[in-house]
Amino acid sequence: MGLKTGLLKGGKLVAHKLAPDVMNLGAKIGSEIIEKQKSLVKIPNLKDVHINEALRVLKDELNLIPTSAIAKPNIAYANESENEVVYSEPKFGSRVNPKTMVKVYYLTQEVIEKSKLLVENTVQEFKMPDVVGLDLDEAREDLEGLGLRVTEKLEKPHLKFGGKVEGQVTRVTLPSNKKVSSKLKTGDRVWLYYVNEEVLSESKTIREQKEQDKQALVDKIGQVSQGVAKGIHTGAVEVPRHIAKSIKAPFKKKKVRSGKREEK
Repeated sequence: MGLKTGLLKGGKLVAHKLAPDVMNLGAKIGSEIIEKQKSLVKIPNLKDVHINEALRVLKDELNLIPTSAIAKPNIAYANESENEVVYSEPKFGSRVNPKTMVKVYYLTQEVIEKSKLLVENTVQEFKMPDVVGLDLDEAREDLEGLGLRVTEKLEKPHLKFGGKVEGQVTRVTLPSNKKVSSKLKTGDRVWLYYVNEEVLSESKTIREQKEQDKQALVDKIGQVSQGVAKGIHTGAVEVPRHIAKSIKAPFKKKKVRSGKREEK
């Protein structure tokens, strides 16, 4: 047995012995990851919730460690209410381990008054930035940074949302679903539409049902066509004249006209 053959056999033997251990290790790691994902806690969207209620939910219901902090003045806060939550760190929608510290930012009357002064001093016009497709929190941050007031709106299930991801922005409108066609100015309110896990699940179901109905219709048409073709072949079905003519037409011989005139 040559050196090369010996090395190959030895390698196969080692691989054969190690393979079960490697597979078991992979399965163990996979199980641990899945279990860890199950234990993660999703920080809910607490925007506009009273600070005391937000802290209670995070601590008592979600087993997290919340702390409160006063937000800095911002143009977007000019028309908000005192003690309302505006954002958190980590962000709303983040999945964290139990007992994770979450800082919740809220508004005081002083912050609101300073925010109003910012509006008076910095009113400007601008075009709506393209935030469709962005994460909800990222889009909100961008729009509020321009001084816009943002209201979040959850989309209704639709088959067109089948390819979206949770928390993705689908469209932006003015209040009452009016189209954003002109320039906006500081302090304007916009509606930010997005999809969540429930909407995506229902949209996927609608899409699958639509595809099933379409396939069922195609199958039905195919069955009818086969039945008609079989009937025509056996003579059980009388072929309409216009169909028969169209079938025979390609096989008719065309008369060739002679270009020569008969000599008198």
